[in-house]
Amino acid sequence: MLEDLLSVDWDEPPEAMAFERSLGELIGELGSALERCLARPNPEDALRLFLEAQALPCILLNYKICVEFGLPLHPTRYIDFQREARRPEAVEPRARAEAHELFLESLRVARAMHGLERSAPGRLAELDRRLPGLLSGFVFTNTRDKYTWRASNPRFVAALARDVRARQGGADLVVGAAHGSIRPGLHLAELLGAELYFVRFSLFKRDDPEPVLSPEDLAYLGRWRDRRVLLFDEDVAKGRTLRAFAESLGPRFQAARTAAVLRHYLAPFRPDFVGEAFYD
Repeated sequence: MLEDLLSVDWDEPPEAMAFERSLGELIGELGSALERCLARPNPEDALRLFLEAQALPCILLNYKICVEFGLPLHPTRYIDFQREARRPEAVEPRARAEAHELFLESLRVARAMHGLERSAPGRLAELDRRLPGLLSGFVFTNTRDKYTWRASNPRFVAALARDVRARQGGADLVVGAAHGSIRPGLHLAELLGAELYFVRFSLFKRDDPEPVLSPEDLAYLGRWRDRRVLLFDEDVAKGRTLRAFAESLGPRFQAARTAAVLRHYLAPFRPDFVGEAFYD
């Protein structure tokens, strides 16, 4: 896995964590880095893949939300879900289904890249072939976020996976609160051998009052009602996001539990599973 090749300071995010690329540029960079890393594993390309693979599900999640709710597409910003007029009736069911499947495939491709699977370059190229042409120019912007970076520490993610396996026997599905949970969520799902899904819920950065759930989301999640489900966020400072996420999605499952890589030792909300406590 990519994490085995990294040699980085997990306390301070690297400069490379801050970047801005179009989806077309990202796919080209990821494909080249994959080929080099598969031929000769190296820390530089591994870090690029580790930092940039998350952009695929991030952009495709935004795209599917716009299609599912009949919202305008914008190439340089994420949709302001609360303030745009929604027209889901204007979108054909087939288009919504295709957007949802592209999102699911972006998750599979991102996981294949994280696992350095030999099939990953071909799967990335096939995803690129299937994408609507307009998405090539959509821009992804990432910033240096200290806590999201620390929550990506493989040691902490592995500790969380051990906690889940020891006390629950594992998990069948990990549902992350996007977008910050995507990078560590890719690693966690691999360690648990679980399926992976993300629902947009940005309580502070994008003022989402509740998780953004489309009929397609509800249909997909409904298939897992009787399975072991983890509702996941990368870090818990006070716990408002993960608590609200669990209150909204938890009743949809028979046995949903909460998980976070990091939890501040004073946080009033205590997830069921935690990888590491932090104190600053």
